[in-house]
Amino acid sequence: MTIILTLIGFLTFGQETELNTIEKNELDSIYVKALNTRFDLLLSSGWKYIEPNEIGQRISKLNVSDQYKFLTNEELIELSIKEKKTVKIIRLTHKIIGIDTVDVNFGIVNVTGKRKIHFNNGLKFKKADFALECGGTNGYVPDMRFVFDRKKNNWVLIDGKYKIQSE
Repeated sequence: MTIILTLIGFLTFGQETELNTIEKNELDSIYVKALNTRFDLLLSSGWKYIEPNEIGQRISKLNVSDQYKFLTNEELIELSIKEKKTVKIIRLTHKIIGIDTVDVNFGIVNVTGKRKIHFNNGLKFKKADFALECGGTNGYVPDMRFVFDRKKNNWVLIDGKYKIQSE
């Protein structure tokens, strides 16, 4: 039951209503700002992989830190098989709170690829498992909350789990 509710939550998480729509290029700039502000990811070693969904494909062409890699699902499965370990992928989602407030959230999808013969709609030689990590039970807390500053005419990070607190 918990798995079903989690999947339903992720499927409906980034849905927008007619009243609270923001242009895709603005959302993409917010995603880039969010990724480039995650110092915990930027300072850790190794590549960080971004999920190859519609959002990942759009922002891969923008000015994102070179710590992030944008691979296809097939490339991620091959990487998992080659390294013989699970590959963690960052899933970017957003929630529009208002026309001037957007929450950006980071989910983790684990990809485990195996090379073996199995039958699933025909003979297959690779198998991949995609699993979502649990977000916790503390209720909804945004990872990053951005608000549009009309004076500066840009999006400003004001709150969230990954905002660095200034003194």
